[in-house]
Amino acid sequence: MKKTTKNVLSAMGAIAGVAAAAGGFELWSRTKYGRSGAATAAEGAIRATGFRNVVLGRDLGRYDDFVEKSRVQNEQEYHIPSWLHLRSLVFEETSDGMKIYHVGTTGKNEHAVLYLHGGGYVCQITPAHWHFIDRLCQDTGAEVVVPIYPLAPEHDYDEAYTLLTSLYGELCRRYGADAITLMGDSAGGALALGLAEALPQNNMEQPANLVLISPELDLSMRNPKIADYFDKDPMLAPWGVAQMGDLWADGDEVSNFRLSPKNGDVSQLRNVLLLAGTREIYYPDCAEFAQKLVTAGVSSDLVIGKGMNHNWPLLPIPEARKARRRIAECVLRKVN
Repeated sequence: MKKTTKNVLSAMGAIAGVAAAAGGFELWSRTKYGRSGAATAAEGAIRATGFRNVVLGRDLGRYDDFVEKSRVQNEQEYHIPSWLHLRSLVFEETSDGMKIYHVGTTGKNEHAVLYLHGGGYVCQITPAHWHFIDRLCQDTGAEVVVPIYPLAPEHDYDEAYTLLTSLYGELCRRYGADAITLMGDSAGGALALGLAEALPQNNMEQPANLVLISPELDLSMRNPKIADYFDKDPMLAPWGVAQMGDLWADGDEVSNFRLSPKNGDVSQLRNVLLLAGTREIYYPDCAEFAQKLVTAGVSSDLVIGKGMNHNWPLLPIPEARKARRRIAECVLRKVN
């Protein structure tokens, strides 16, 4: 009995020690970065992958290998990984050669979300995206429509815009524009914004809401303020982003608003929710774009993630939960 008690007490002591260390790390993270310990640990994990250096750095050999590998993967038929267990029902269809997933469809949904995933226009949708989409369905009861749109280097933006404009039109016929939220993260956020800016040219209504998560607003990456964020961002580097953008543009001028939507006409947009972290290279463009929306009189809200990295609402950290609640509120907003 004494030995058992001693073992239990030792285990409790070890647990207390870990808790104390964790508490100390949490306090240090809050003091130094103004964020949770989990967020700091997440940044460390992202940096440890070496993704930015290998894929988005200046090693041309590794970059070319990455692009070629992406080309092969992207041309294969996409399937949601079998090990990825989602709570929401998922249906799939193929339209004009593009696979489309319908997540959380009940037949009685009052709201719909057209979600465009990020990945630099080269990388396919990830499990983190699917977890985020699944939670969004659970939190809102909305149907989330997820197109596996064509990617570079085999395809370009013009092909994707044609397919996505048609898909958006179909959603408008089913739900009406006032019940639709157009949403995207990173490159997908830029694609969502460019699509919205192009709708007037197609005589199509704006969606009720536009949610942009860490959007890639300018493919040129020429904003001089980006240099102040380069060392802070553990994931992205301007050189690699610009190179992948050139693949997506396929020879067209990247200043075109459909490639760099920061340059587009925002006057027709409505209810824009923009989320950006202060430790990502897209933050300067996002902050300037938020001011452009205000100047144009567009109803908008900029959510600044203090100490947050790129795409933080998709990460398993406490700050993401608050961001997701804000996004869910936007999807459920009543539009007059």
